[in-house]
Formats: sequence, C-alpha cells, structure tokens
Amino acid sequence: MLIFAVSKHRHVALVVAAFGTLATIYSLVTPVFEASDEISHYPVVEYVARTGNLPVQIVGTKSLWEQEGSQPPLYYAIAAALTSWIDTRDLQVIRTRNPHAKLGIPLDPDNKNMILHTDAEDFPWRGTTLAVHLIRFLSIGFSTITVALSYFLSLHIWPHRRPLALLSTVLVAFNPMYLFISGSVNNDTLVIALCTGSLLIYIRIIASGLTKGNIFLLAILASLASITKISGLTVLPLAGATLLIHGAHKHQWRACLTAAVILAIVWIVIAGWWYIRNVMLYQEVLGIETQVAIAGGRQITLFNLIRDEWYGFWVSYWAEFGAVNILADPIVYGFYGLITLVAWAGLIVGIVNVVRKRLQPEILLPGILAFDIGLVFVGFIKWTLMTYASQGRLMFPVIAALSVFTAKGVLNFVPIRFQKFSILLLAAALLSVALMSPVRYIAPAYAKAPNVPVLPANAIPVGVVFEGLELVGVEAYDSTVHPGEYLPVTLYWRAVRPITQNFSIYLHVLGRNYEPIGKIDSYPGGGTWPTKSLTVGTIIADYYEVRLNDDFEAPTIIRVQVGAGKWEQDNYTVLNGTTTHGEPAGTVLVDAGVAYPPDADVICSDGNPAIADDIFRAQFGDFALLYTAEISMKAMPGDKVPVPLIWKQVGEPNGDWTVFVQLLNTAGEIVAQADSPPLNNDYPTRLWRVHCVVTDTHVLTLPTTLGHGTYTIFVGLYDAHQPMLPRLEPTNLELRPFTNDAVEIGSITVQGK
Repeated sequence: MLIFAVSKHRHVALVVAAFGTLATIYSLVTPVFEASDEISHYPVVEYVARTGNLPVQIVGTKSLWEQEGSQPPLYYAIAAALTSWIDTRDLQVIRTRNPHAKLGIPLDPDNKNMILHTDAEDFPWRGTTLAVHLIRFLSIGFSTITVALSYFLSLHIWPHRRPLALLSTVLVAFNPMYLFISGSVNNDTLVIALCTGSLLIYIRIIASGLTKGNIFLLAILASLASITKISGLTVLPLAGATLLIHGAHKHQWRACLTAAVILAIVWIVIAGWWYIRNVMLYQEVLGIETQVAIAGGRQITLFNLIRDEWYGFWVSYWAEFGAVNILADPIVYGFYGLITLVAWAGLIVGIVNVVRKRLQPEILLPGILAFDIGLVFVGFIKWTLMTYASQGRLMFPVIAALSVFTAKGVLNFVPIRFQKFSILLLAAALLSVALMSPVRYIAPAYAKAPNVPVLPANAIPVGVVFEGLELVGVEAYDSTVHPGEYLPVTLYWRAVRPITQNFSIYLHVLGRNYEPIGKIDSYPGGGTWPTKSLTVGTIIADYYEVRLNDDFEAPTIIRVQVGAGKWEQDNYTVLNGTTTHGEPAGTVLVDAGVAYPPDADVICSDGNPAIADDIFRAQFGDFALLYTAEISMKAMPGDKVPVPLIWKQVGEPNGDWTVFVQLLNTAGEIVAQADSPPLNNDYPTRLWRVHCVVTDTHVLTLPTTLGHGTYTIFVGLYDAHQPMLPRLEPTNLELRPFTNDAVEIGSITVQGK
C-alpha cells in the first residue's frame, strides 16, 4: 500500500526527498550555533538532558539559554532524550562567543559568526557538536513531515487540483529560509509540523465530518502544539472556529460539544501543567513577560513597526541567514517579489470571480486557512510590538497555508493546459535558488580568511608586532568614496610565536584633522581567526570593508590606523607595537584614498556660488584656479592671521604640490610663512579627482618683533619632493606669468604695540 501511495504521488515524493536532501546540506554547511537562535535553543536541550529538569528563568541572571528557557518543553525533551548519552561537557568551549559579531547587520561582510569556530567541530563529530548535528537531523525529520502535509492540505481543499497541490508543496520545500531553519536546533520545526497537521485535521472535519479519529487527532495535535511553542496556542481558537462551523453546517452540536470537551480534557492532561507551572513560577500564564524581560523589550507603534520593518519581515520569510546578517543577492529578492505580487494579484482576481459568480461555498475551506494565517499574524504583531523580532520566519507555523494561497494566486493566471509546464519551470527556479543559497551565501560567510605565502607586491610592508601578533602589511586600494559608503582594506597578519590569548584588532578610518570617520573592531580574519588559533609563521589575508560615517567634513584624505588590544575583565588595553627587532614602533597609519561629499557633483559645478563674491587670482597649470576675497587687514605683532584661499579644480593635477603663503616686507624679505598641502595636508593635490571647490585656510603667525608697516601676501605652489623646490608657474587671465611664480593677493598692516 505504501508503494502504491508513493507511486500515486510520485512527484510530491520526489519533492519531499529533495527537501530532505537540501535541508541536510543546509545543516552541514551551517557551522554549529550559527543558525537562527540555535545558540540559545541548544543549551535548553543540554540542561534537560543533563539534569532531567526544566530551566527556571530569573530576570537579571545570565544563562546560556537566555530567553529560550521560557519556551514550552516538548521539543527540548525529545531532543534531550535523543542526545542524553552524549558527553557535552565541552559546551562552554564550543559555544565561545565572538565578541565582535555583527548580529542583525547584513551589509557588513565581516564578523558574521556568532561564535569562534575551531577544529573541535570537524568530522567525526563528538561532544556538543555531535549532539547539535543529531538534533538538526531530528528537526529535518519534523520539517519533512510538514512538507508532505502541505501537499495533502492543498488536496483536501481542491481535491481535483493536483498540480496546485504540487506547486504549494514546492513553495514550502524550496523556500531557502525554511530549509535553513529546518536544518537547525529550533523548536519551530516541531511546532510548524504540529500546526500544519492540526490545520489539515480542521479541513478534514469541515470537508468530511467529525469522526472519532478526527476528534482524537484534533485533541492530540492541538495539545502537543501548545506545549511546543506559545505560537502553537493559535490552534485552539482555530479548533473552536472549526467546531462552530461544523456544528452550524451539519447541525451536529452535540458531537461538536463532545469534541470540545475531549479537546479540553486532553489539553489539560498534556499541556495544562506547563501553564500552571508558569503561574506558580512567574505569576503569568504564558511566561511572555518574563521572556521579554530577558530578551529585551521595546516600545514602538504599530504604524512605525509596519513602516520601518515590513521589508525585513518579508526578506526573512524567504532568505536571510545566520544571525539575521546574511542576505541573498538583490535579484533573488526580485524573483520572490515577483512571485508575491503575481500571487496577490491572482488571489484578488480569484476572489472577485467567486463573488461575481456567487460561489461563496468555495470560500469556506480557504477561509479556514485565511483565519489561521490571521491568528498567527496577530500573534506575531503582538510579539514584535513587545520585543525585537520582526522576522518573517515566525509566520512558518502557517507556511503551508501561505504556500497554498501563493500557488493558487499564481496559477489563476495560467491556463490549465500550461499549468504543468509552468509549475515545472517555477519549481526549477525555486530549486536553483535553494541549491545555490548554502554554497553562495552561507558557506562563504563563515569561511576562514585565506592564507598567503608572502606579502603581495601591492601591499605596504609594516612589520609591527603586538605581543606575538605581527601586522605584516596593509593593502589600501586608493579608493574614492563618499560618506556612508564602504572603504576596502586588507590587513596581513602573522603569529611570530604561539599566542595564548585572543587579541582584538582595530581598524580606524581617519578624515580631516585625523577625526575618526569609521572603524571596525574584530578578531583577525573578520572574526574567523582568533589569535589563539593562528599557526606560527603563516600569513593570513584579512579583508574588510569599513563603513564610513554618514556625515563628516569632505573632501578629505582618508587614512587608516591599525593596531591591536586585549580585553581583561571588561577593560580594553591597547597593545604597544614593536618592530620585528623589539624596538618601539609608532602608530601604523596608511593612506587609503579620498572621500568627497555626497553631493560633490553639485557643489563642484561651474559657477559655484561659494566663489561668486571672490576674485579670480590665477590659474596654476591646467588643473587649479585660485580665488580669494580682497584681503586688507590690520594686525598686531604675534597675531595669528588666517588667510583663506579658494581652489577650484578644472583639470587633472600633474603632481603633489605644496601651497606657500608668504608675508613680505617692502624689501621683498619673507617675514612670515605658512606652507602645507591644501587643507593642512588633508586634501593634497595628488588626490584631486573630482572637480571640486575647497576653502583652504593657511595661518600666518606674525613675529612678536615685527615692526609696524604694511606687508604683502603672496601665494604659490611648489614641489616639496624635488631638491630645488621648483614652483608651479601661475598665469593671469591673459595667460601671462606672475613674477617669481607667486601671486599677490592682499596685504596686512601691522600696528605697533
């Protein structure tokens, strides 16, 4: 009979088998404790297996299981029974957290890993690693049941629409996010199976009648779901609605009342004790307030929740991996967005047709699915208004119902004769994304930074050692960036001796006046190479993309400062670097490019209003125009006199020029001088890449012995890298050169004291 059933539904059997295979791949590719909330779920299992008791939550007391200790116990009890024979005393070691992990920050490429991974996780598995993988296989088993149930759920609603049932199953089985959760230690996998099974029973009751078997399954599944996760409680109001609908439709009120009584008795026996325990321990039935107090609460309006977090919710229904910090390619979300839009449009068209043709009875069974989705969604909204949890995967208890509607909406636009081909095409696309995701997105996020045999030729040698950790070199990419963008930098590290402590490294990006405009703190390798794991003598290439602040003064040169430090009892100590010979080394500082304002193309256009009231003074070469206001001021000996210059770039600079501002007496002698590249070397001409207008102020310090009189200010450019300090010839509007290659821009009258 089993062979006959498989043969009859061979296509869905292939989908179920493919799902099991894919979920196993996801499970094996994802490192231990890197799946969503697994780092907190597994400690509950370990505690139950080790002690035979359930954890008791104490607000303000840290625990390995964190808020997950407030969850109902069924999944954890089953997982504990499966793994109780394993010695998991290495849990604390395996679960060592990465202090620099970027949780919920998907755009940064580094520190995706929540924990520090070592070869203790390698196959053959042992200890905690073995236990985690066995429970992941258990989760895959639960989710495989869900996939099969989703097929029969659709068939019970539309018995003669097997292609529709197949497509709805494909939408469940090849959802990358569902595959990711299925291959993890997570009680969602069991509650989703139980909720899907309960929904199928409700549909059977309305479609086929209230049999003893249905009543028994209804009571058991609803009770088990209630003791697996709080979201499983949504099956209870759905059960009540189902019995009311059946009673009204079949006029079997006594049978419905009997079923309700049986459901209540079974629920009290199986699940009631858990909720009584909550009242006794936490003075609340559900334990939600305790869970929120541990997880961290928030206050947000419904409007702001929907406005700010709807996209993250939608993305995390389809594909957002790790600690909500690994995204797929934009084209993937475009693909799922197209499916969603077509499905919604198709459903609207279908509802209009049903109403127009007065086929309201056809709405009854789909209405049960919609009601179930609504219950779960209301629970989700209530939960996310209390704490940070706007993840679409929390809708997976109704993933089968959502997939049925999605399939129905899509197929409403496809003629029946083309449906098989369309389903095959869509299934192939969904399968392709599901196959690609672990290889393209998940595995690379946790891959260790690569080793290199020698420092690359285009890297800048450094050779500074921080207590055994050598910064061999820095590779900056001479980038042109804007505020809010990412600056690429590669650091090359090497352990020169065994290191017994995990040092943090820091990478600070500095702008004008060495102001910090971006930073990264990490373990080497973007968190993948804690220093205790480094092999002596091996160089690792440590690539980063540093996000710059959204607002800072620009244009400016970008400098990168690199160093290391260590944490000791919550105190961070910066390590002093030495040369490879043990001598003190200075700060490691490397030029990395230039940053421009986000609206550089606007402020740097011709006729810029910033120079409208200033006077054109000279053109230097083919790349710079000099403007200044009319300078005629009075000062005292010893004063510091600012001289503002305005440079407008009109071409590509042909060198790295230094600005000189000189104050000359009537005999042509220099009495004060201020030399530096533009913006005090924060915007040297070698970095002039966008035709930008900049105000460049130089400060003349007048000698305290300077006599009274009128002194003339001259400005020019010279090459400080050449022995004779050759000047760049400036020209006026008639292209005539200035005497001594210096431009007179005004005067200062010095008054005696």
